[in-house]
Order: sequence, then structure tokens, then C-alpha cells
Amino acid sequence: MHDALVGLLDRVDTAVAQSAGVLEESQVEAVAGLARDIRLRLSYPESVVVVALAGGTGSGKSSLLNAVAGEEVALTGGMRPITSAPLALVPAALAQAMAGYLDDLGIIERVEHDGPPWLCLLDLPDNDSVELDHRHQVDALLPRVDLVVWVTDPEKYRDASLHHGYIRALAPYQSQFIFVLNQIDRIDPADVFVIDEDLVEALIEDGIVEPTVIPTAADPVAGPPIGIDRLLAALERAQERRRAVYRKSLADLVGAASQLVDASAGARGVDFETRWAREVGLAADLARDGKAAGGAHDLASFVTLLAGELGGEMGRRLQELAVETHGAFLRCVNESGDPVRAPGTGSGSWLARVRSAWRPPEARPAPEAAPDLVTTVDAEIGNPIRELLMRRGQAHAAIADLSLALGDLERRTV
Repeated sequence: MHDALVGLLDRVDTAVAQSAGVLEESQVEAVAGLARDIRLRLSYPESVVVVALAGGTGSGKSSLLNAVAGEEVALTGGMRPITSAPLALVPAALAQAMAGYLDDLGIIERVEHDGPPWLCLLDLPDNDSVELDHRHQVDALLPRVDLVVWVTDPEKYRDASLHHGYIRALAPYQSQFIFVLNQIDRIDPADVFVIDEDLVEALIEDGIVEPTVIPTAADPVAGPPIGIDRLLAALERAQERRRAVYRKSLADLVGAASQLVDASAGARGVDFETRWAREVGLAADLARDGKAAGGAHDLASFVTLLAGELGGEMGRRLQELAVETHGAFLRCVNESGDPVRAPGTGSGSWLARVRSAWRPPEARPAPEAAPDLVTTVDAEIGNPIRELLMRRGQAHAAIADLSLALGDLERRTV
């Protein structure tokens, strides 16, 4: 599947390149950034699962990391009431191989461990921190890890900022989620089951199907940590290690393709050639009747209408052409070889019309006559529009190709 994902990333790059100047720049750049992140993740050891500990202030993420490490590597309690910067617990044997990935994530603080060689554990800043910088760090890191362990406690397990701000919004990634109810040593054992069931109900309301909740006491008042072995076992089960990485990347790519498809408005057609031929013909007739300004106005209005139908970056570019269309059409009238009647010359006697149309031989046009008005307008105004529409078609073709390839891979990995 690794090679298939790399091939999909090549298709994403093609779709992004073709969409430049067609879709909104912000939409294209968001997808390009996602592709860069996935390439980065796939370029480091596939045997390692990067697991983030996420949760609110005081939930015990740092204590949980210490329990997994078997020693105090993250400060807790009064010395570190909230995690101010992410900390990575890295397998000692792969610390060097993971260095570039962690550098790119901006995780400076790292501790090596001799535990499960497949586990890289990240202690994130608190998601409910009053420090905006902490919140931004969490938001930036979550889409770039393989698994997320959401840590909560008996007091804050229904916290709205956790459920509405994160879990509900990220429900499409639920296959990468594990939930921990920490600090169970602080409540009556009989209440653990009740709170566990209530937390499961809240998660189902968030859109999480069959959520896994593991009760733990990472730093109990007395005795050894509780539930850590069960947590590691759950992570190891989720440790189809490579499949976790691949599933996450595939889900991200599907989301990226959906963004591009939505931004392209479904690639609907505009029947340009039929409509254009009609509009140019009408504008040329007006010009031949001495109403060139009216023809210029109507043609510019048509290009403006087309810009509105397409919208986005393509619409803005067409609107720029619409502004130029009026003057361009008048220039085409002057440059064409079509006879232009002055207003009012279309009536009168047959003899008067013959006399007005007759010119002495020396005044007649040379055999190499200028092109007719329709041909001139089509070349000067129609071709730039065609070029934009052709780029739009190429972008839609690349997006469609990406969507089909993603759908095929999704079906094969179900």
C-alpha cells in the first residue's frame, strides 16, 4: 500500500498543479500542504506509530507518558501544570531515524525509551489552554500523527471544548482514536463503570462508532499505575503499525480530493462554443448596423455572466477579460474587413443603396482582404477565454483522476 499511496501523492501533485489559477489559491495550497505532510510521514520508518496524547489541563497526559516510559520524563503537578511544548518519547533504536520527522513537527524536547520499539509517544499541550499558542500547536500537530489517545478524567470527561471543539469535528478520523479515562483512583470504584458508560454515550453522540475507552490511574496516590498494560495492548492492536499510518494518509487524501471536487463546483459544463457563436454573431450584426458600442456592451455582458457561473479564481480571471472585452471588440470592428453601415443607411431606395455601396476600382479592397469581424473577434477575445476553459478542463480531469484512484484504493483496503 505504501507504493500505492506514493502514486496517489503524485496524482495529488498533478491535480494541485493543474488547479493553480483555476481554483482559489487558499484551497489549492491547503491540499498541497497536506500532500507535503503525508510525504514527510511516509518517508520515515513505517514500523513506528506516532501516537499523540491529547486532552485538557490536569487530565494527566504527562503522568500517562511517564507511566509508559517507566520513569519521570515529563514534569507534572506544580512544576508543570500545563504542558507548554510538545514532548516526544522516542524508541532509542530509531531516535536518529525519527529525528527529521520530529524536526519538521517542531518537537524539540525528546526522550529516548527502551520500551516498545514501535511506539513514538507525543505529549501535546493542553487543548483547553488559555494560551492561544498552545491551542495552535495542538491544532497543527493533530492532523500529522498516526493515532490520538484522548485523555480525560472523571471531572472533565464531558467538557464541551473537548467534544465539540475536537472529537466531533475530527470524527472522520475515529479509526485512529483511543480514549482514556484517567485518575480513576480518585473516585469510588463503583462509579468507574457509570462514568465509563456515560463517556461512551457522549462519544457516540459525537459520531464515534464503538469507541474504545480505557480506565487508567497513571499516577495513583498509592501503588503502581493502573491500566497502562491495557493501554499498550490497545495501541499494539491498533499497531497494524503500517496500516495505521496508511489508513490515516488515505483518509487525509480522500478529504483533500473532496475539497478539490467541491471547489471545482463539480466540473459543470458551460456550453461555451454554442453560446459564444450566438453572442458573437449578434454583436457582429449590431456592429454592421452601425451599433458597434451596443455589440461591445452585449459581448462584455456575456463574458461577465460566464465569470459569475464559474466563480472562484477562474471567475475573477474571466471578469478581468470582461472588462477588456468592450474596447477589444471596438478594435476588432476597426480592423475587420466587414462593411459597416452608418446609422440610418439601411433604408432608402434601391438606387440610393447601390450608390452608397459602390466605390471606384482604386478604392476597392485588395484581393488580400482583412478577415471578417466574427473571425477577428473570435481570435482576439474568444481564444483567451478558450485557453482559460481548457485549463479548467485539465484541472477537472486531474481531480477526477485522483478521485477515481482514491475510490479504487479505498475499496481495496476495506
